[in-house]
Amino acid sequence: MPAPAPPPLDAAEVAVWAGPERAGLAGDILDRMADAVRPLAVGGPACEAVADLGRRLGCPVEHDLRRLLNDRPVASVLVAEFDGIDPLILGKRLPTGTRALCLEPRAAELHEAPAGGDAVVSAPRFLDAPGHRAAAEPLDALPPPRLIRFSSLGRPTHGSLLARSLDAWAVVLAYADLPETVTASAHDPAGKTDPPIRRRRGWLAAHARLADGGAVLVEAADTAARSRRELSVLTADAQLTVSDTGYELRQSDGNVLDAGGDNRDAAGFADLVADQWRRDLERPRPGSRPGADAEALACVHAALLSVRTGQPERPRQLLKMQG
Repeated sequence: MPAPAPPPLDAAEVAVWAGPERAGLAGDILDRMADAVRPLAVGGPACEAVADLGRRLGCPVEHDLRRLLNDRPVASVLVAEFDGIDPLILGKRLPTGTRALCLEPRAAELHEAPAGGDAVVSAPRFLDAPGHRAAAEPLDALPPPRLIRFSSLGRPTHGSLLARSLDAWAVVLAYADLPETVTASAHDPAGKTDPPIRRRRGWLAAHARLADGGAVLVEAADTAARSRRELSVLTADAQLTVSDTGYELRQSDGNVLDAGGDNRDAAGFADLVADQWRRDLERPRPGSRPGADAEALACVHAALLSVRTGQPERPRQLLKMQG
C-alpha cells in the first residue's frame, strides 16, 4: 500500500495534547482536518494511547507541554484533555503566535474566569456550530424570547458535564440577560453527592427566571447514548429551533417561515471540533466580551449550589461575592 500523500506546504502546522481517554478522539479530529493541517508533535502523559497516536501520525511524542511547543512552534495546539497540564497556566505556556483549541473549559471556578479573550478558545462551541451560524439572521430578527431551552447531551468522551453546562449557559446569555435565579437538579451515576466540579458526571437540569418575566430551561448530560445539542427560542408569535447543523423558524400557527442547513440529525462530535478548528485557523475568532465567561460560570455554580441547597440561587450574588 502506498504511503499517504503529505499535506500541502500551506497546511497549518499543529500539535496535539491528549491523554488515555481522548487520544483516539484527537486522532479522529485530525482525520477530519485532512490536509488542512500538518501535525508536528503529539504530547501527553506517558501512556500507550498517546504513544499510539504519535506512531499513527508519524510524530515525535513529548510529555512536557512547554518543551513540545518551544521545540516545534506551531500555529495551533489541540488540547483534548488537561491530563498533565495545569489549565490555569495554559495561556502562559503558549509561544507568541500559537493558539490553543481546548475540548474542556480552562476555568472551572469563578475566580479563574479570564477577563477577556486571548489565544485559548473552547470547542466545539454551539455559537460557532454550522447550524447556529446559518440561523444568525433569523435570530437577530426575533423579538425578545419568552422561553429559551437548550439541551446538550453527549457521550462520556464528547465533553464533560462541566464543558456542556458552560457551553449551554454561554448560549443562553447570548440571547438573555443574566438570570435572576437558577433552580437545579442533578444526578451522578456513581452516587457521588458533591464531587469536584471537573469530575462531575451524569446529568444536570436547571430552570432560570429572567428579570423580564421570561424563563430558561437548560439540560446537560455526559452519559447520553448519542451526542446532540439543540436550542429552542420561543417568542410571542414564533419559534426558532437550532441544531448543530441547521435551523427552522415557524410562526405560532405552524407555518415554516425560514429554514437552513440540515436540522434532522446531529453532526459528529469530531466533525464539529474540526469545523471550528478549521475556521479558527483561517480567521481567529475574537475573544469573548469581558465578563462573559464569568457570567456563564456564575450560572453553572448557581445551578450546582441549588442542587445542594434545594433552593433558587442568584448568579449575580455569586459574582458580587467574587468581586
